[in-house]
Amino acid sequence: MGIPVDCGKTWSPKPRGCLQDATIPYDLEDIFALEPSFDVPVINITVVVGKTAILPCSVEFLGEHKVVWTDEFSTLLTFDINRIIDDDRIGIDRPYTRDWNLLIRDVKVKDRGRYICQINTHPIKTKPVELNVLVPPQILNENEDGTRKEILSKEGETVNVICNVSGIPAPSVKWYRRPLEETVESKKESLITSELERRESGEREPCIYTTEKTGIGMEGEILVIHNVSRYCDGIYQCVASNDVPPAVEMETAVFVEFQPEVSLINKRISQEKGKETILLCEITAFPQALSYWMFQGREIANSERLKVDIYSEGKAHTIKLSLRITNISDSDFGEYECFASNKFGRDREAMILYEFRPPKAPKPEKPVVIQPTTRSRHHVAPPVTYRPTRVKEDVQEPYTGFVGEYRPRKNGCQFLNVNLTVTLKMIFFVLLLIS
Repeated sequence: MGIPVDCGKTWSPKPRGCLQDATIPYDLEDIFALEPSFDVPVINITVVVGKTAILPCSVEFLGEHKVVWTDEFSTLLTFDINRIIDDDRIGIDRPYTRDWNLLIRDVKVKDRGRYICQINTHPIKTKPVELNVLVPPQILNENEDGTRKEILSKEGETVNVICNVSGIPAPSVKWYRRPLEETVESKKESLITSELERRESGEREPCIYTTEKTGIGMEGEILVIHNVSRYCDGIYQCVASNDVPPAVEMETAVFVEFQPEVSLINKRISQEKGKETILLCEITAFPQALSYWMFQGREIANSERLKVDIYSEGKAHTIKLSLRITNISDSDFGEYECFASNKFGRDREAMILYEFRPPKAPKPEKPVVIQPTTRSRHHVAPPVTYRPTRVKEDVQEPYTGFVGEYRPRKNGCQFLNVNLTVTLKMIFFVLLLIS
């Protein structure tokens, strides 16, 4: 590079090596010289802790001058290309001839601040560069082995779940809660927020939460559970983030002690003698201590016909207590009690086992069979007065009376042949009597 000159008019005699539209080399100080200058505007550098920071400084027309780097306390870091400070993380990076960049490897929080690139001119020319160091969030009070913390409390107390965090910028802390017992259903669900978001959604929650401010700019590091109840137990998770990945989290298991609560699926159950049945009750308590079935004021022990079983279905602090009775007899009918107790109290519920007597089936009635009537090809004559045939002694002719005529048949039987006129007379006679 050089300075363009007009060799034909300006310079006489022409400088050595001067051609038309040629340039004069920089080393001709006796002819022309320029002051050094910075050709990069002032900028700030931001880097994540542990990474490498490059603070730019480019100089034009440096000549015989030197470049030095100092910190905000005027501590000399480099001179020309040489490192002065006893810190091998610091050096000079020169990708191009005019570049005098300050290189800081494995940046630490203490490295943040102002650095100054200087040129030893008179007066000294300086260019400040601000170094900002970002720190991902960190949880300060987590267990060294990475296991979750545990808090044991009693119903009615106030519980503080603490999550101390640090980072640059100051991290925000958000709280979540999930059940102590992880079932298939709970794993499919996302974590449930337990403070402002729940209130905004209108969802009812039996626990009252607040957060307290601890430290400058740190909000929500302490989750306060007021008047804690059995419904407030669970695994509380704090998540700290400040837009510098990665976000960090810590879990704290909260256990709430309370007295037993016994509930029955059925208050009454029936069964036939000689059959088998199962009595079942559900006990919720923490801690679980003593639980058994009672009959006629005595605890039921396992035998050939009676068997007591305890099992869990994955519900927190809840067990099922069953009583199997085989070959039921009259002595087994009566009131049974499910009893549970721990150091905080006791509870019991009673149910009745009674005999089931199936209703007797009614005797079946004999079916009435109606024989079909054989139809006759003869028409049924209307009811009329029948008078047998009498033969006059003096006249050997058949008697013709009121009712009609008799006609002999070949087989000797006689049938009444009713005349239409006679029938009409009878109808008229009946109508007359009725009127």
